[in-house]
Amino acid sequence: MKKLYYILFVFLFAALGFTNAQSLKVGVANLQMVVEQLPDAKKIDTEIKEIATKYQDSLLKMQGDLETKFQTYQKQKGMMTQEQQIATEQELQALNQTVLQFQQAKFGQQGELQMKRLELLQPLRNKIKDAIDKVSASEKLNLVLDSSTESVLFADDALDITFKVLDMLKRGGK
Repeated sequence: MKKLYYILFVFLFAALGFTNAQSLKVGVANLQMVVEQLPDAKKIDTEIKEIATKYQDSLLKMQGDLETKFQTYQKQKGMMTQEQQIATEQELQALNQTVLQFQQAKFGQQGELQMKRLELLQPLRNKIKDAIDKVSASEKLNLVLDSSTESVLFADDALDITFKVLDMLKRGGK
């Protein structure tokens, strides 16, 4: 992602041409600070944590059940016939597979938790983007970089529009 910002910046610089580069107006905004200051973001974070806790509790219960059944099997293995052992081992493997599938379905990259996070954050991202667009237009900026990332190595404080973006968001984007 850092390389992408750098490439986009270089591309923009080259596209504007060296003669126009001196008129390039750049601003920076600390998007992490913006998000941390918004009550909507705190509500979203709380909701995501509640969902994650619910999924985690279910996962822990499933893992506990699996562990209990495995320990019971270990204790009773000596008294079982070969067929019973094979059947129990297959049952344990199937249960383990179910636990792994649940974990992936809920916590994986394409899992329900990630999809819910994206769904909840999208309106907030749009709101922040609109505020940045409005501040950029009023400040006549050609480029705005996120100063909370490592891709911005230095930025003069005079370029920082973070508080203007926050003000725009708190006023309802007006």
